[in-house]
Amino acid sequence: MTDQDAPLYLQIATRLKDDIQSGRLKAGEKIASERVLAEDLGVSRMTARQALRHLVNNGLLEARVGQGTFVGANVIDQKLHSLTGFTEEMSNRGRQVSSIVVLSETRQADPQCRAALKLPMNALVQRLVRVRLVDGMPVARETTDIRADKTPGLLDLADFASQSVYQMLRSHFGLLPTTAEQTLAASVASNEIARSLGLTDGAAVLNLTRLTFDQHGQPIEFVRSVYRGDAFVMKVDLVLDERITQ
Repeated sequence: MTDQDAPLYLQIATRLKDDIQSGRLKAGEKIASERVLAEDLGVSRMTARQALRHLVNNGLLEARVGQGTFVGANVIDQKLHSLTGFTEEMSNRGRQVSSIVVLSETRQADPQCRAALKLPMNALVQRLVRVRLVDGMPVARETTDIRADKTPGLLDLADFASQSVYQMLRSHFGLLPTTAEQTLAASVASNEIARSLGLTDGAAVLNLTRLTFDQHGQPIEFVRSVYRGDAFVMKVDLVLDERITQ
């Protein structure tokens, strides 16, 4: 489907998104009201409202009660209830995602990784270190270690600056990431992390560690990520434990 074939509200939303990503609309800048937007573009207020709501739902705009609609501060809501790769999750949210590959090599697992993946001494992993960018802004530095005995030649299969590791695991090795254990902790940026993410030394960051299991319940991936504290909000959906109401 081309842009011309898309619903009118999506065409308007795409134009506004382009203005935001190009910097023509700045973070914190107020957006024209749906009435003004409708008059300027010659569309109905309902269409203008749908376009604005679409961008609010995708985190690009922020609706403030009694004040109007503003360009968001590039804060990304990341839900922790589903297991998806970073590339897939951000793309599903309509964000432009890319990566800078810092390191790509087969190497011996370090002690923390070896313990997490239950590997023997001198076992090898495929290590991929990337700076992850969303809408052109560096938001995370991610170190991914994957069992090399399960994924021979993985690092030569694709350009992981733009392609998903999970997609390669599924399509080339028949490995389906199904469950994961994830921990999150607040910290401050080291010199190296600050340089990678465009932060000042000591800026607030979030350290995320994830151990991923395949369809057979075997650990296959160990990820250590550092997220910008000013760019991410981690959200978890909670359900009341039925035992509490009994």
